[in-house]
Amino acid sequence: MLILHIGTHKTGTSSLQSVLTQRADALREKGVRYIEAARENRIAHHPLAWAIRGRRGAALTVWDDVRRELQNAAEPVKLLSTEGFWFEDPDAIKEQLAWSGPVRIVAYVRRQDKYLQSLYKQTVASGRKTDFDKWLKDVPHRGDYYSVIARWADTFGERAITLLPYERSGRTIDVVEDFLRVLNLDPGPLLAGRKYPQNPSPRRELLHFLRAFNQLNLKMDHEKFFYSVIQRNKAYVRSTDLLSAERCAALLEDHAESNRKLAERFWHDETMPLFPAFVPHGLPQQWGLDDPEFFTLTVDVLKAVVKFLDGENEPRKKKRKTAKPP
Repeated sequence: MLILHIGTHKTGTSSLQSVLTQRADALREKGVRYIEAARENRIAHHPLAWAIRGRRGAALTVWDDVRRELQNAAEPVKLLSTEGFWFEDPDAIKEQLAWSGPVRIVAYVRRQDKYLQSLYKQTVASGRKTDFDKWLKDVPHRGDYYSVIARWADTFGERAITLLPYERSGRTIDVVEDFLRVLNLDPGPLLAGRKYPQNPSPRRELLHFLRAFNQLNLKMDHEKFFYSVIQRNKAYVRSTDLLSAERCAALLEDHAESNRKLAERFWHDETMPLFPAFVPHGLPQQWGLDDPEFFTLTVDVLKAVVKFLDGENEPRKKKRKTAKPP
């Protein structure tokens, strides 16, 4: 059995992939091989997705070692994980896999009003300049889950699809525990003392500074800069605070028909909905110019800027050794 975990983004993928990497040896003992090829020094198989379109210098040869490991691995379950697969052509991935055994496609989905806000924030933290409305206009397909899942079903068969809700019983789930249960494993022993990174989103006030800084076109590690700010205060992280209830409702109406088809074709659990019902809400409290929290945030952002400009985010030059006199 080959399992492809394809995302989506902003559904705990980084946390899951980190645990799969940390517990790879223990997983192998239980018959699950988290493929090592194509994730050297990484927690996920992103280069496989990049290679499909020739992005980030990744060549299709990166698939060679993956095919070899898949063929030689003795474990009954093999696992690849990258949300990058979500954006790629399933036919091209199937061709590169050259796998003749059973395949299972696992995807978590999050209600679009929350997903799109969080995804946009991640793009800004990575260097994007545009505002939310412009970004959404440029990527109108981002929230269309049905079209993506239908393509995977067309390529690998409808029975290969395992679609899972990211929100259940009024809260987001622990994706790591949930995915381990998908693998028919007891999460307890594998997660004892776990420590794994999150993939946080900046709250609206910090997002403003990040997008403004992006306009300067500086060659820099934007994500490293973002993390240097949020590590100063956990209050700088917040996932969904951009859109009013009216905007959220409008977004969901845009995707209502696609979501209906998605649930009708791929979700067969009558005990819970694929997406939670939308409940109108107000925006969370925002910091104004006169609030001490906003002043502290401004200082912390400026500290990060000064640190960057001083070169503390760049590799330090080695001091040249001088020859000692004879």
